[in-house]
Amino acid sequence: MVIDADESKALKIFKAAAKVLEKDHEAAAQTLFDDLNREIAHLGRQFGIDGLESVKINRAAHLDVTKGGGRTKPFGSQSPGERLRLRIAVVIALLRVGAQHAVSTHPGLLLIDSPKAEEVQDLDIRRLLRELAELASKNHLQVLITTRDFDLVHDVLPDENIIEARDGKPLW
Repeated sequence: MVIDADESKALKIFKAAAKVLEKDHEAAAQTLFDDLNREIAHLGRQFGIDGLESVKINRAAHLDVTKGGGRTKPFGSQSPGERLRLRIAVVIALLRVGAQHAVSTHPGLLLIDSPKAEEVQDLDIRRLLRELAELASKNHLQVLITTRDFDLVHDVLPDENIIEARDGKPLW
């Protein structure tokens, strides 16, 4: 294969452009992940994760957690309740930060099954539900949460957002 001088020059230009774009991409990704990590940690603290100092999520979706002056530990070593809080914090943070950076690609539906089953205290679940309700209203998002705690749902959410079974009958 013979490459003439014009093709050689064009290839050099494309390679140089690719390097510039790669550097820009890395800088933008670092800013995005820094914002995402801050938001996840903020929400995790709001949802009741005691001593949460910071989190670090990477492109492979591995989440490392630093709590209480201790060393950093992976997501999987957290308690079941903390893992649930972190999962929801990650989803909310992804949606918020994605919208702020105009890179949001969520399909618009979030399903959460029985959040209180994972040892989430009532105060934490109220904060969590309020955050989800606010997120849904601001981001054209549907959130479907299943629970048997009817008092909690009626305490936190407006009646027009609640679908429930009556008198012990099936919902559908």
